[in-house]
Amino acid sequence: MLSMFSQLLIISVLCAQTTSFKPLFNGKNLDGWTIVNGDRTTWVAKDNMLVTTGKPTGVIRTNKMYENFVLELEWRHMVENGNAGLFVWSDPIPAKGVPFTRAIEVQIMDGKELDWYTTHGDIFSIWGSKMTPDEPHPNGDHIERCLPSERRSHPSPEWNHYVVTCIDGQINLSVNGAFVSGATRVSPRRGYICLEAEGTEAHFKNIRIMELPPSAPPIPPSKTANEDLGFTTIFNGIDLSGWISNTPSLWTVKDNVLHCKKNSDTLEAVNIYSEYELTFDYKCNDEDSSSYVVIDGHVTELPCSVSGKWTRLVLRGKGDTIGIGGSNANFTNLFTRPIK
Repeated sequence: MLSMFSQLLIISVLCAQTTSFKPLFNGKNLDGWTIVNGDRTTWVAKDNMLVTTGKPTGVIRTNKMYENFVLELEWRHMVENGNAGLFVWSDPIPAKGVPFTRAIEVQIMDGKELDWYTTHGDIFSIWGSKMTPDEPHPNGDHIERCLPSERRSHPSPEWNHYVVTCIDGQINLSVNGAFVSGATRVSPRRGYICLEAEGTEAHFKNIRIMELPPSAPPIPPSKTANEDLGFTTIFNGIDLSGWISNTPSLWTVKDNVLHCKKNSDTLEAVNIYSEYELTFDYKCNDEDSSSYVVIDGHVTELPCSVSGKWTRLVLRGKGDTIGIGGSNANFTNLFTRPIK
């Protein structure tokens, strides 16, 4: 692994070549980015900034995967105690049952601090990724979270400047001009770059990237994030837009999760593909719960043997509509893709 000194030397040489940096966000629109989950209004380009409402919780990601790079950006929160995040080496869609992807998260938070986390540049693994923090966590080595060596972030609504260096499975973070945290032995160490919405308005600008040569020898597939297969969300995480039910009052939406009450009718979405693959997560909330999916007009009852556990399914269909339903069950991460 590269030492901090080696990384600093590489950065100092490369940063002198200003043409090596390329904009990752053009300041005008979302070209080059995909809203993974959530509504089209969750992320907008405005005044040369990438702005998130924070609602629902979810991510926007680059269309391209990256391996070794230097990423630079500025961010600010518009309310006190705001929350957001930057994910690197990420999967293209969320992990099972949650609105977040498997990735390494670089914390972007304002004002909320406890002994085990800060708002000044924590780096930590989420939803199945792995890393070894540069400094052991005070609550134990089992916590894969690096706390910053000093507290340098500015409070809302001031701007903050991050430089994130990702080389050969090592990550280091500079906050407002000084390196404060890092990790080694990261896996995966090739994937997408994401920005996270998590409840409050946040702004990002001057997002640019310098790509570095890939590792040699090439990293194995086990160290690479999943590649995008073309799945797009069919649920905006906010309301029932795009879905129809005879009993809409028995369906509720809360932060990217659909919940059907007892005696609810099927919730249907119009399918836009002649042949498609559907993936979704569901869980039954008690022993009396039930859940089902309707594809090609056929109802398939879903197993509810383990109460309270999320299950992910991938199914194929050709019909005009997709339906879900049940009694006291939850659904999330509903995505479809065409089969060619």
